[in-house]
Amino acid sequence: MVEVIKVGMDARPLSTRISGVGRLIAETIKAFPNPEKYHFYLFSHLPIHKDHDSVLSLPNITFVSRGGIFKWKGGIYYNLFLPILFRFFKLDLFWGSQQILPPFLPRKLKAVLTYCDLVLYLYPETMRPLARIQQRMFQRYSVNRASHILSISKQTSEDMCSFFGYDPEKTGVSYPGVNQKEIDQALLGTPSRRVTDLGENYILSVSTIEPRKNYPFLLKVFREYRRLNPKEHQNWVIVGKIGWESQEFIEELRQEQSLFGDLHILDSIADVDLQHIYKNAGLFLFASHYEGFGIPMLEAIYQKKYCMVSDIPTFREIGGTGVTYLPYKTDADAKEWANEILKFYKNPILPTSDISSFTWENTANITEKAFQKTLK
Repeated sequence: MVEVIKVGMDARPLSTRISGVGRLIAETIKAFPNPEKYHFYLFSHLPIHKDHDSVLSLPNITFVSRGGIFKWKGGIYYNLFLPILFRFFKLDLFWGSQQILPPFLPRKLKAVLTYCDLVLYLYPETMRPLARIQQRMFQRYSVNRASHILSISKQTSEDMCSFFGYDPEKTGVSYPGVNQKEIDQALLGTPSRRVTDLGENYILSVSTIEPRKNYPFLLKVFREYRRLNPKEHQNWVIVGKIGWESQEFIEELRQEQSLFGDLHILDSIADVDLQHIYKNAGLFLFASHYEGFGIPMLEAIYQKKYCMVSDIPTFREIGGTGVTYLPYKTDADAKEWANEILKFYKNPILPTSDISSFTWENTANITEKAFQKTLK
């Protein structure tokens, strides 16, 4: 008889539509090896979103919905209620999926932490004030408390170890992946009218609209590109919810959309629509100041879309020599991007990046090895 390992985990990211951390959690669990050996207890203050029904249908999953009055706020639920709730579950391991562990974890409960980025320390101004306060209160504690830390890129792992003085021997890199089977299946579906109305060969950006993603810079790029080619320029499609970007910029973006009709912003996109949007695009732009990884870039490359991205180390880990890396801060940089876009549409090329190692099976296998190492 197989001895089952009980793994508790922070499943709050599964309570919303598919996003970066939510996708990481869901895909890792679905691809997890030896499912008969691991049982996952998903702790969340809100119900699991229907986008993640495939996770709930797995036989080795139990969703724990308790919380009472603590459910009204995710941070309070996670930091105050969970440590109490854990005492009613004989867990072998806790998986902190959002680089934060709840304080007052049972002393004997070992923890693996997934570390996504150092935004709190490198770009704190790009975070919501409340999130910044919560992370600053518990992040150093979480790193010190973790038995093992899995980062989502080499750069993130090196930065984390350097910043916190964490032992590299207790770390690993677990890259997010691309689910080729699900993407191909989604492409067999029929996209909605608002997707087909976009046409083809447009410029595409996919991410939440928030300061770290550098959309004010990309707007400068698009305006310059339009100026260089006013009659035949391609449209720009942004897929992503409006996050905590400044209201002034959001109004500016909406005004641009209304005045020119060549800018489209789509939120709440189903996966079938998203994959068709990738398929119909001509060029992918990603100008982030900083990223722990970059799943949208990875998916764009899988769909054979050429990428022009900011020259940051993490993007180079993904794209190698197969994409274009550009400076991303000044007006002169914006003009360089615009000229590169113009050149691309005159002579389109395909990406040559090798992304064969970025699979969720690899992610899950590395995660399982971390669990095993921690439980020894």
